Amino acid sequence: MTRFRFLLVCIMTCLVLATGSARAADRVALLIGNSDYRAPDMALRNPVNDVEALGAALRELGFAVTEATDQNAASMDRAVQAFGQAAQGAEMAVFFYAGHGVQIGGQNHLIGTEFSGNDLTALSRSSITIDRVRDVLAKAGPDVGILLLDACRNNPFSEKGMVEQGLVRIRGGAGLLIAYATDPGNVAYDGLGDNSVFTSSLLDHIATPDLDVRLMLGRVRQQVVLDTEGRQIPWVEESVLDEHSFAPGLSSASPTDAFEADMAHWRSISASSDQSDFKDYLQTYPDGLFAAFARDRIELLRKTATAPAAPISATLAAAEPDKLAAALSTLGLMPDGPSRNLEPALDQYRRRLPLQETATPERLFEDAAEVSVFLAATTLQSLRTDIVALRSVERTLAVAENALGQIEEIARSDPAALPVLQQARNDIYDIYRSRGVILRRLDQSRSYYDELLTRAVVFFPSEPGADFFDAAATSRNLGQAHARLSEDAALFLRHVAQAEDSKKGSYQWLADLIPPG
Repeated sequence: MTRFRFLLVCIMTCLVLATGSARAADRVALLIGNSDYRAPDMALRNPVNDVEALGAALRELGFAVTEATDQNAASMDRAVQAFGQAAQGAEMAVFFYAGHGVQIGGQNHLIGTEFSGNDLTALSRSSITIDRVRDVLAKAGPDVGILLLDACRNNPFSEKGMVEQGLVRIRGGAGLLIAYATDPGNVAYDGLGDNSVFTSSLLDHIATPDLDVRLMLGRVRQQVVLDTEGRQIPWVEESVLDEHSFAPGLSSASPTDAFEADMAHWRSISASSDQSDFKDYLQTYPDGLFAAFARDRIELLRKTATAPAAPISATLAAAEPDKLAAALSTLGLMPDGPSRNLEPALDQYRRRLPLQETATPERLFEDAAEVSVFLAATTLQSLRTDIVALRSVERTLAVAENALGQIEEIARSDPAALPVLQQARNDIYDIYRSRGVILRRLDQSRSYYDELLTRAVVFFPSEPGADFFDAAATSRNLGQAHARLSEDAALFLRHVAQAEDSKKGSYQWLADLIPPG
């Protein structure tokens, strides 16, 4: 963490503590880092560093932190038991592990430093399971429990074929979030600096004011994917309903960005069946990202209000409710959620069709696929632009921070350099503000694209073709935009085809957006 970033975190912390929103007793953390293993070929460089750096950051954010480094299995288990007691009724409870982790028989094991054998029995005896940690945390019942697992470092067990590489996916419970440093079966990098790639990214974003933990981890995943050129892809398993932030109670001083507001406004009305919502959107954003689509919705809703219902086929009534709900949500006919009252949304869909046509599952899914491809391709264009902008700003920031360090050295012995030093600090602050604006834009477009992809996987035809996008482009008279968007339309279709349930919760698709160079 740079000196300037450290100063920003300290200021944030003082404000948090002043508001009384993060009392230590309500926010607890257990951090375990194992570096010094008895077996020489298992030694790791950064887990202890990761624990120390994250512990300092969490204390600044008002957490009561317990650090346990180079622990054997028995001491890890005792620490987890004590953590469960401390987490009872807490607002937020965070467990972090850095070190070796393996999967054995469908269970993930965190390996203690005493292990030095070469068989699975010894490996199991020298470890604790993630299930054990999860169950202790679930029993404690904090408002939100968070497991951060930087535990997929490469190890000799997988190299010898004793175990599969990486960790296996496990389910959390209500109010629990499990974040893995990399996707199932892959390796998390220990890093070339003082911290692992995952922990370094976590430290960059954990103190962002008022940022929901899911969006914060979205930024972490995004940064890791970009920094590793797609070789490491963190993923998250969560069942958290309310918003929770590591740095709550602070409002961002950065101005609202027009694109961010545009995307947020669209997402808030995308499932609306009220024409006035889309008219308001067009009045606010006449040339907005989704202006053409808003006009489509107004026209469709206008026709729907007076049109008689088209006939319905028996197969539509018998279609899978999950597929129907996902397609209807994509068309803006029903909100996402557990509700399965499909009849009003199906009736609206039937009224969109000419009276002589029949509403069938195939027609519904094709219509939703066309809409998905258009929206996804449009969103991918924005993602590409902002990822390039983010990389540019971060390169500028790295140069500016290096220059600031040199100016600080000069200013220690030369008071004449103090005005230059102040200007350099102001410049870095402005760069951080610019970076924050881009990150918020990416939060919106990244999560919206993931929503589109998650829904599309449920109802898309098994072999979608480019004609979905061609139909959307023709109906919206995109002209030159058709050529620019067609490549990303094809990319979205590939993402749908390649989607796997085991990868859900990762941003694997981000690897395809890494700019060259």
